[in-house]
Parts: sequence; C-alpha cells; structure tokens
Amino acid sequence: MLAPMRARLLLPAATSVAVSACAAILGIDDGTPRTDDAAVDASQGDADAAADVVVDAGEGGPFVPLECGQATCNFALGQTCCRTGSTSFVCIDAGVTCSGTLIECDRPEMCPPDDAGPVVCCGDLSHTEAGAVASAVSCKPEALCAYSTHAYFCDDAGECPADASCLQSTVTLPTYLICK
Repeated sequence: MLAPMRARLLLPAATSVAVSACAAILGIDDGTPRTDDAAVDASQGDADAAADVVVDAGEGGPFVPLECGQATCNFALGQTCCRTGSTSFVCIDAGVTCSGTLIECDRPEMCPPDDAGPVVCCGDLSHTEAGAVASAVSCKPEALCAYSTHAYFCDDAGECPADASCLQSTVTLPTYLICK
C-alpha cells in the first residue's frame, strides 16, 4: 500500500525535473519559448568560436590523395595504403594492421617538418632476386633515410638528390614515382 502512494508522490517530482531539464536545453527558462535564432553576436565581447570548431571530414571535408594501386586513399583522414600482393592494394584506416607493404606517404609534401632537418617520404628496401623492393614507406628524417640504401618517393624531380630524376618505379614499388 505504501509503494503505490510513494509512486504517486514521486511522479510529479520526476515530471518537474524532466520539464526543467528540457527548458534548460531549449533555453526556455521563464516559460516563454525563444523566437530568435540564439546566434552569438561576435562583435560584443570575447566570443571565441574557433576553439569549439570541429571539422567534419565527411563529404566536402578535407581530402589529401594518397595513391593506392587503382584506388585513392584520403591521407587527411589518416588512411594509408596496404599492398597485399604484387598488384593488390587496399586503403586502410589509421590503426588497422597491414599484412603486406604499408604505404603511409607517396611524396614528401605529406611529411610534416621536423626540427632535426628535412623529412622525406622514404621506402625501406628489401633485396630480392627481382631487385630492391619496398617493404614499407613512411615519413622519415632525411638523416635516417640514406638515399644509397632507401628509396625516396617524389612527385617531381626537384625533390630528388642532384644526380637523380623522379621516375615511375618498375621494381621497387610499381606505379609509384621514386627518385632514381
């Protein structure tokens, strides 16, 4: 008998809390709905909307192409390319493990500057019967990517050492441009 009476007393209190919460969310604190658009006038005071901006990377969001076989990954969203066979490439999201050759960049512009010096899009090489093939491609300080033992990925000759040109790879990582 006590439980139904307690429920009848709690119901109005719970309703009051719910209505107050909705009023706070909708900006109706005095019982009168707002008819204006609630926009902030940035000319009055220290409105700092920039700190609260979140970039929507969906359709129309940032896009930086990363070549990936016949596909194009979105480097701006953290996608990388994974070569899983001689001609099989797939775009993968950040944090996903690549079971083949991980390609994180395809030109030096994708590599953020480093205080230690120039940064290059560097291919680690494995030597096979066919020649030197890329086992991984990532941004590295130039000091850790000796041109004599690594491949530099490029998109024009100005990014290559003085004695090299930016040409399409046929063995290291076919279809990509490398300095040779």
